[in-house]
Amino acid sequence: MPTEADVLTAHYRSLQRKWLVSDGSQVYGRLVVPNGNSSRPFHRWFHLKEAYSANLLPQILSDYGTPPDEHLRVFDPFSGSGTTLLSAVDHVASKPSLNVSAVGVERNPFLWELGTAKLQGRISGSLLVDRVESAFNSVVERFKDTHVDDVLIPEQSTIKNEKYFPRQNVQDLVALRCAIADVDDTVARSILRACLASSVEPCGQLRRDGRALRYAPLREPRSPLPVFTERISAATHDLTLTEPSTAFGDIHFGDGRNPPPSAAEDSYDWIVFSPPYPNNIDYTEVYKTEAWILGCYDSAQDMRNQRLSTIRSHPSIRFDLDFLYRSLTVAPEVERIVEPIVNAIPDDRYAAGRREVIRGYADDMFATLRKCRELIAKNGRLVFIVGNSAHGSQNSSSFVIAADVVMGALAELTGWRVQELKIARQLKRRTSDSEFLRESVVVLQPV
Repeated sequence: MPTEADVLTAHYRSLQRKWLVSDGSQVYGRLVVPNGNSSRPFHRWFHLKEAYSANLLPQILSDYGTPPDEHLRVFDPFSGSGTTLLSAVDHVASKPSLNVSAVGVERNPFLWELGTAKLQGRISGSLLVDRVESAFNSVVERFKDTHVDDVLIPEQSTIKNEKYFPRQNVQDLVALRCAIADVDDTVARSILRACLASSVEPCGQLRRDGRALRYAPLREPRSPLPVFTERISAATHDLTLTEPSTAFGDIHFGDGRNPPPSAAEDSYDWIVFSPPYPNNIDYTEVYKTEAWILGCYDSAQDMRNQRLSTIRSHPSIRFDLDFLYRSLTVAPEVERIVEPIVNAIPDDRYAAGRREVIRGYADDMFATLRKCRELIAKNGRLVFIVGNSAHGSQNSSSFVIAADVVMGALAELTGWRVQELKIARQLKRRTSDSEFLRESVVVLQPV
């Protein structure tokens, strides 16, 4: 008798059998992770471990052909910290006559601010140096005049826990945020807030580790003002060495599944994105300390509302069970793609949440791909980067969600053709040795 894993493997093989599936590990294996970003101007302002390399977009453009020499219009519906968009702006340096437009959408308020600061900093470059330095100096003066009793610590349990953050450090971080709020220069204020966000982790004893924040008791928390000063120094150094760009760039605060009209006014030559993977990571939770220090949330309900508005990639909250695809004629085809995965879920205490994730994630990706099809230019391309994930344990028959295959199959229902699926790297997990446990770069063409 074939096992559920065997049946699921056969299902995935059937879905991808007519596609060109190739080994891209020698080139793309080092590009689907943030290789080199920590030392690269602007990208180094904040370490986002879920990002991919700033060199990924140039490689994609090289492998699959650039648009006409006069323009490059790039869109990223899940812009995160702005890697795709900054890389598009950087492309101007190699082709000065190129008219570049780099537009993104991001729903996480902290990541939206971070990406916006980096993008605007990259475009304006050295023109911002004096403005940022002047704003920083005024912030330091206001900070030094702040009285501790005037600082209200956010009502958030992690930040208020002195095992994780010394109270004085939280007060100083919030005092810096309040001082930054008085800066009139919008762009300079944005850059200062990004630098403040990157100061949060060193000032406490928490570190990001996979899907959670981990207590790191051996790390000595640093004082906020020196850390903030270092971050500003690094940012102004990058600005000083950067020639202003002729590119246009903007990140809209909104939902990549249904971008705001301001982000959908043009057609795009390239749509390049990496959505949240269906791997149980709640990014609202992972980056909550930065968001709370920046004042992105006023209450626990604000944070809950943010979580509810994100991609259904994790079962840590009960999402809306409405599904777009069920109202469309393609519903039976979507069910044919999704149900074999649902049927492979072991019947344990996690089963209900996992079923919701699989159906919800498929619906969210269907909506995204459908909307992107409306935004692509006639000869454009869409490239998505996604990692597959193993769930369950060896004792309860693990299963793999092959997001690359699922998204490719859904794309075919929304007006796309899979041009190629490049396997960037195989992933290793103790619970699975599936051939579909991998991270891929998938290239789509409109039909």
